[in-house]
Amino acid sequence: MQSLIPTLTRFLAAIIGLVWCTLEPSLNYIAVCFFALVCDCYTAWRCNCRIYSRYREAIKKDPRCKIDGKLKSKKMAKMVKDFSVLILAIFLATMVDTVILDFQNPLHLANYLAAIYCGVQLVSILENESTCNGAPWARVMQKIVADKTERHFNVKLKDLMKEATEEEDNKEEATPEEDKKKEDDNDNWIPQKPADPVMGM
Repeated sequence: MQSLIPTLTRFLAAIIGLVWCTLEPSLNYIAVCFFALVCDCYTAWRCNCRIYSRYREAIKKDPRCKIDGKLKSKKMAKMVKDFSVLILAIFLATMVDTVILDFQNPLHLANYLAAIYCGVQLVSILENESTCNGAPWARVMQKIVADKTERHFNVKLKDLMKEATEEEDNKEEATPEEDKKKEDDNDNWIPQKPADPVMGM
């Protein structure tokens, strides 16, 4: 039994070393893609908060809207699933380059795959940062990239903007009525005559 322990240890060490040597060429690509994913998630959260802050009342009144400015575990699970598929694809591309095409001209498939993924994430980041952003550069960027407001809702952006405009109009209409009521109260106000001082006897 004691003689089996060193053998198993060496066997496990050999397996770990083999796995590490196989995966090590892919780690740099995975790290870059993971950083791009984190940046996209952060900007998406910022976009979510801006949208919710701007259309808060319209969102609460419309049951079709499924946004509250918070992170959702369902979306996080989908993101992890998609990124896991990307990791497997990078591993496969690296294996093709290093094992199958090692003695020929490698295609650098992992490079292209990581570059495409990071390019897609960059476009998504620009969409996130320019959505519901009043900065001049954001207005220019919105002419190039898509507005993600509708993607965060199950309702058209025009409907939300219409509801938000109607609410502002109602507030503006209510304000003059309140001012008029105050003016009428002021007009109807009659100053009271001060009481005569009581003369001492």
